[in-house]
Amino acid sequence: MIGKLKGLIDSYGEDYVILDVQGVGYEVFVPLGTLGRVGRDGPVSLFVHTHVREDALVLYGFATAEDRASFRSLMTVTGVGPKLALAILSQLDAG
Repeated sequence: MIGKLKGLIDSYGEDYVILDVQGVGYEVFVPLGTLGRVGRDGPVSLFVHTHVREDALVLYGFATAEDRASFRSLMTVTGVGPKLALAILSQLDAG
């Protein structure tokens, strides 16, 4: 499993970044506000949750290990998957 990535932000959208790690671009979904917390210039480190499905391997990135732990806790709630957990974290103030 991928637990942490460090690299340069190649590009980004509303809910994702393409993180260039030594020439490999990883698409990582992030909560709103994460880019402001980790910065866009210079090396960026993201704590990663790797979500494996039958048809996809999806990466979710967070500015801190605590944010990742909160994401994982939210997913233990019945009916809350990674997309909903990310949306919930996007609505919370950075602690």
